[in-house]
Amino acid sequence: MNTNPLSPTDLIREIDLQQDDDLAIPRYEGSALTLENEAAPEVATGETRSNPGAHCIALMGASGGVGVTSLCVQLAYDLAIQSQSKIQRTARVKEPRVCVIDLDFEGGSCAHHLDLIPNLSMSDLMQSADRIDRAFTSSLVSTHSSGIDLLAAPNTLGGNDMANPLAVVALLDNICQIYDHVIIDVPRYWRPWNMAAIGGSDKFAIVTDLTIPSLQLARTRMGAIEEKIGHQLRAEIILNKYERRSFRNALRQKDAETALQRSVNATICIDVDTLREAINCGEPTGAVRPESRYVKDVRRLQKILIKQPESKNQAAA
Repeated sequence: MNTNPLSPTDLIREIDLQQDDDLAIPRYEGSALTLENEAAPEVATGETRSNPGAHCIALMGASGGVGVTSLCVQLAYDLAIQSQSKIQRTARVKEPRVCVIDLDFEGGSCAHHLDLIPNLSMSDLMQSADRIDRAFTSSLVSTHSSGIDLLAAPNTLGGNDMANPLAVVALLDNICQIYDHVIIDVPRYWRPWNMAAIGGSDKFAIVTDLTIPSLQLARTRMGAIEEKIGHQLRAEIILNKYERRSFRNALRQKDAETALQRSVNATICIDVDTLREAINCGEPTGAVRPESRYVKDVRRLQKILIKQPESKNQAAA
């Protein structure tokens, strides 16, 4: 996780739960006293942390339909495949694991993209945080054949309002002690745990497409989030559904950067047929068409979001 001086639990306590016009943060029905006094979850006695902390990436869409879930799933798939390759070369005993977390308990679609049945229930999300430990958290994930684990709940009407924020943060804390890489699909509709997930991540990116409304929303959301976190984490910008060689685009990357008042960190091509096929098959895009342009673009994105370790030759130099 990010070496932020505030833990995710501390971050959630710092959030103003009053209505915020820019972020549309709802009031949590539990009182502020409950959030302030409820004990933070601890690792169960006798458990040791075998992992110094997952590398966490949080992605959020500036508007609906910009392709965040497909990006999360494909990023996780690439990491899972790379982990398996490293195991074969080094004969490691412990397999590095990758987990995707869907924080939208009302309209999330990560489970549909991977054709998995979610194991997390609303009763799990409504309980006290001090009852959630690593063993319990491990039992709540669903596993895809590619090696991706998923923490998600079945879509429940009003589910985001029913969840206990500290229970959600406890799950995030434990997941990051278990896995080497965590990809978080952060919903646009703001909830108290969103800030904890973003502030505790190593990288946070806002995904937008090349339309004026989406770019304007990205700029507003990016500024509001960075202000609340205190500029401790700078948002990356991913321009999705972008065709470099199309003459039909009225807007260009330069126009997007002007609207955002910030450079675009990565672009992902338009590949409607490949994405549709992958979603309908319930598979990551890389498992369906591994050499597609979309997959190659996401692979480049991964190198931007995850700092690659220096080779021995680079270290010697």
